[in-house]
Order: sequence, then structure tokens, then C-alpha cells
Amino acid sequence: KPAAGAKRPNILFIMTDDHSSNAIGCYGSKVNETPHMDRLASEGMRMDRVFATNSICTPSRATILTGKYSHLNGVPVFNRFDGSQPTVAKLLQTAGYHTAMIGKWHLGSNPTGFDYWNILPGQGIYHDPVLYDKDGSQTYPGYVTDVITDITIDAIKNRPADKPFFVMSHHKAPHRSWEPDEKYRKMFENKHIPEPENLRDDYATRTDAIREQQQSVFRDMTRRDLKLTPPASLEGAARREWMQTKPTEVETEVGGVKKTLKGKELEDWKYQRYMQDYLAVVQSVDDNVGRMLDWLDASGLRENTVVIYTSDQGFFLGEHGMYDKRFMYEESLRMPFLVRWPGTVPAKGTSEAIGINCDFAPTFLDLAGAAVPAD
Repeated sequence: KPAAGAKRPNILFIMTDDHSSNAIGCYGSKVNETPHMDRLASEGMRMDRVFATNSICTPSRATILTGKYSHLNGVPVFNRFDGSQPTVAKLLQTAGYHTAMIGKWHLGSNPTGFDYWNILPGQGIYHDPVLYDKDGSQTYPGYVTDVITDITIDAIKNRPADKPFFVMSHHKAPHRSWEPDEKYRKMFENKHIPEPENLRDDYATRTDAIREQQQSVFRDMTRRDLKLTPPASLEGAARREWMQTKPTEVETEVGGVKKTLKGKELEDWKYQRYMQDYLAVVQSVDDNVGRMLDWLDASGLRENTVVIYTSDQGFFLGEHGMYDKRFMYEESLRMPFLVRWPGTVPAKGTSEAIGINCDFAPTFLDLAGAAVPAD
């Protein structure tokens, strides 16, 4: 909470989609480097035990907005969010905050409680994305992570000068289909990405549910996921169908020689191919976290702005042989949570206090010095 009599802080909440803590340097990543997220942790605090109560995108977003479990906010799976219910944005508006929501919303209804909003329709796309606001839609040339950061900066620039702000900046990345910006597309192409020890988990002692899941890196990734090129003869529906099939062998070039990959060779290749794209997409997120921090610092907003970085849940990066989330292992449930508030949150701090995404809304209200409703 702010000290008695202190000016109420601005709150910038940056959330990505499906970003595993295991792909962030300050959390001990063995697969990539994220200098700007690490900077956020170095200038603030890294929380190590923050969890999603329901590790699917839509339910997590509804929980963050309402501070309530899924069975109470009406969004246990992919249900439409009822925007007439109380939300943290509405409560902060009442408390005198200027509120804004930019980027991935994914709740099946338009935002309420925000003075400004500009969101992706549904999942949105990575390149030249369309976003829409109360006045209609617009195509924004460029890469979606850059675009969302641009709009976030503009929204803060154009805020009322006499109010603190609460801004939710929600990125599409690194959600499937993991389409990197061109500058990072080949960054990991010639690097061997370390495999998790349990990539080939045999599920001994586990129930049939784990054997029947459809999130296997080896079994369930599609040709689209693996960025395979369809035959030139395929068009329209046939081309789309080909992209959604799951290959049991792949022709590729190894050292300039064409080779057909099968069995373990194909499994190894699929894991590397998946991770190359996923990590390249994360690289753009990290750049934009740095760009956002630099802009806040240059604009004189550093000292009185709480910056939070998180993701809507965790993600499997091959652990237990899986990608995606929705399965109750820690990799799926654990959310990265980094927070910077100069002068209040100690630099280079860490915390093992357990937090859940139900806690976010009351935390924002505490920061604003506003009352937290009993429910």
C-alpha cells in the first residue's frame, strides 16, 4: 500500500499470453535470455509462487478482472464475460483513476469500466493486426507486440493530467501459432535448445487422463504449428486441411541433403522447431518490455508507477512431453510475476509468498487506497 499521505501510484499491468516462467532469464531459463524482463526484476521484485486458479486464457482474464474464482464470475471455460458485473476497472474508475485496456481481451464481450479501450478481436493475428474500439476497427501495419506497445504509450500520453492511471496492456504473444517478427524469425534456427529432462515422460504412476491429453509435442503438433510448406498444388480448403494435419514424417534438409525424418529423429526435430518459434516470439515481448520501461523513465513516470509483468498462466515447453496448458502441473499453473515500484518495492527482491490471480484485483485496489469489496 502507499504510505499515508503519499500520492496514489499509477498502475501499468503488462500481461502476455502463455508465457512460461521457464522462458525468462531471471527465473532461471536454460533456453533463452530476456534482459529487459530481468531488468524489471532487478529494479523490483520477482515473485516465485504466483499461480492461476484455472489455467486457460479466458477464465484467467475474468478472474483477474473480478478477483473471483471462475464459478463465481461466470467464466469457467470459454464463456462470454458478463460485463455488467463489478470489476476492478469499475472500482478504480470510481476511486478516481483513468482506466485503459489495450490488446488481447478474449472475453467474448466488449470491455466495460474502461475510459479507453482498443482490443484485438478474438485471438487476433501476429502481423498487421486489426484492433477495434468503440468507434470501429482499424488495421495497424506492423508486428502485433510492437503495435500494442505503441497504442499503450499513446494511451498513457493522452490520459487526463489530473488523474492517476490504471492501464492493462495485454499482448497476444507468445500464444500459438508462435509467429515471430521477421527480425527474430531465425534467431534460434542454428541453436540446440536444451530439452527438459521429462520430455519423454512415460507417465508411470499417472492416470489415463495424462495419456489421453491432446497436447503432445510429438503427437499433436500440426503442420501449421511446425511451419511446414504445403504443396503448391493445394489451394483453399484442401490447403487449410493439410496445414491442420499432424505429420508422422517430415522431409527436411540436413547439411544441404534432403532427408526424411521419422521416429525419434522426428520427435527431436519437432521439439526444436516448436521452441525456435516460441522463443523468437518471446524475444519481441522482451524488447517491448524494455521499450515501455525506457519510455516511462524518460517521461518522468518511473517513480510513481507500479509496473507489473505477468502472463495469464504458465505453459508447457516440452515438460511431460507437452505444449499448451490446461493440465495440473506447476509449469501450467505458475505465472511469472515481476513488479517494480521504486522506493517502495525493494530492488533485487524475491518473494516465495503464495499468490493467485484472484489476488490481483484486491492488490490493485490496495495500491489505489480504495476499499476492497467483501466478495
